[in-house]
Amino acid sequence: MQIPIFHTTLFARHAVSAAVCAFSLLAFALPNFAQDNGSGAATPGWPLHSSAPTHALPDALGGGQPAPVAVEWDEACVLWSVAPPQSGTIKAATLQIPGKARDEFRKGCSDLKAKKFTTAESHLRKAVEIHPKYLAAWVLLGQTMAVSEHLPEAREACTKASAADDEYALAYLCLADVASQLREWNKSQEFADLALKLEPDQGVYGHFYCAIAQVHLNQFQSAERNALEAIEADKRHRVPQTHLLLAQIYGVKRDYIHAADQLRTYLTVFPTAPDALGVKKSIADLEAKIASATEQSRN
Repeated sequence: MQIPIFHTTLFARHAVSAAVCAFSLLAFALPNFAQDNGSGAATPGWPLHSSAPTHALPDALGGGQPAPVAVEWDEACVLWSVAPPQSGTIKAATLQIPGKARDEFRKGCSDLKAKKFTTAESHLRKAVEIHPKYLAAWVLLGQTMAVSEHLPEAREACTKASAADDEYALAYLCLADVASQLREWNKSQEFADLALKLEPDQGVYGHFYCAIAQVHLNQFQSAERNALEAIEADKRHRVPQTHLLLAQIYGVKRDYIHAADQLRTYLTVFPTAPDALGVKKSIADLEAKIASATEQSRN
């Protein structure tokens, strides 16, 4: 299966070095790595959107060709959207968005995918100025601010979306993402849980954020369950980092066989991963450790 273009760029900031460092430690020091001790240790492959999400339109429907942008599905440009809304579930406020606001939104979406963050922000701010209750525009503005590492502004934008509609799940996923990047793990888990309650179909990202938070809170059993649920929901392999996270969890448990399996799966679903060499080395290290343990058990 071909991996969406988005995943070739999602490690661009500090995620590659974090992942390589993490897996050089995987077989031996993961219990320390997993603790949130303020040392700067990061979740492998994190943050998700370290560069513009070029996956948005083609990945939303699969196949690599841009999907048509329906009026009712502005959310196709939002990182956390996994599927178009079902017929009959489109909010009335969405249908009332003025054409000028939607034009600005689409320009912002296009600029974000082109990594033109400044002009993307400008267009999206115009969109919400024209229509202050434009939920997708607020969330996409938050996404743009987070990509630009302006996290307080990202939080403010996504809070505007949740204030305009407290049942808008994408706003809470955006807030979960920002909280994670700020290492506010309890808040991140709270927002992700809320998104899942509002829209259970948001399991790809909702369970992923829960798992990340729980790893850093040393709640490994819950983290494993959420990571597995995220993988089960992720039919298009939008978030291959979940396999890295699950390998990390198995490493904490000294379950090196399953840790190695998750690393192999990661390379299978994401063969062009920029951290592939580091992951392959970690697999070799784990295999050596497994072989040593097997030999000792025979003696």
